[in-house]
Amino acid sequence: MSDIDPTPTDDKLLGSKRLSAFFVEDPLIVIQVESTLFKVHKRLLMKSETFLDMHKAPETTDDKPEEGSSPDHPIILDSVSASDFEAFLTALYAGYHPSLPGQPAPKLQTPLLLTASRLAHKWNFSDLQIYLLPLIEEALGDLDRIMFAREFTIQGWLEPAYKNLCQRSKPINIEEARKLGIDALLMISHMREQFRPPKSANESKATYCQSCVGAECMYWSGTCTSCGGGTASSSYNHRVDPQGSSTSTALSAKINRWVADGCVWK
Repeated sequence: MSDIDPTPTDDKLLGSKRLSAFFVEDPLIVIQVESTLFKVHKRLLMKSETFLDMHKAPETTDDKPEEGSSPDHPIILDSVSASDFEAFLTALYAGYHPSLPGQPAPKLQTPLLLTASRLAHKWNFSDLQIYLLPLIEEALGDLDRIMFAREFTIQGWLEPAYKNLCQRSKPINIEEARKLGIDALLMISHMREQFRPPKSANESKATYCQSCVGAECMYWSGTCTSCGGGTASSSYNHRVDPQGSSTSTALSAKINRWVADGCVWK
């Protein structure tokens, strides 16, 4: 029989040290939302100022168990649905445990990201908000990015999204117009008109004069399709590039000025 005893003796335990940074005590807290119970790691919830203040509440002087200590004595959360809280916890654990070694990070769907972000904002989970914002920015289109930026005052998202709406070839539809509101719609309409690219003189059955095409013409003949007057060019050199860097910079500057003025069209 071996003389080596793999079981630590009391003397060995007494002589051991605990390195506080890596001797983690991580109890679980039971939370009830509607009729559903959740058991969550305490250290994750303590990232929130709201839950931290809740945990610091005065303890009862009687023999009543502490709230959250068991399924029979859960912390009860109101004003949130069980499905939304589940979405929040999914994002919370993904944020602090992004993936297992050798495995890709979990793909969080857009509705889950939005729900989790709103609850993170409500409960002051600042670290989780920082984790979710770039994922939400990537997942949303320009219009939804504007709506989200308005809701949470994310000024840095507004200019790029508005700029894309100003530059896209597809016009603003009725549903988009209703969401944007009159001031944003007026701004976009004005910018699209001011910074629209010149019409092509090579369009089928279309000829344009110098003013409409935005070009220095080398040879003239015919009538302008756009305005009905003047003469049209069959050969020309463009004076300006409407999608060039200077035009793009000018458009960005105007949008940023409009945002700084409170997004009100004057």
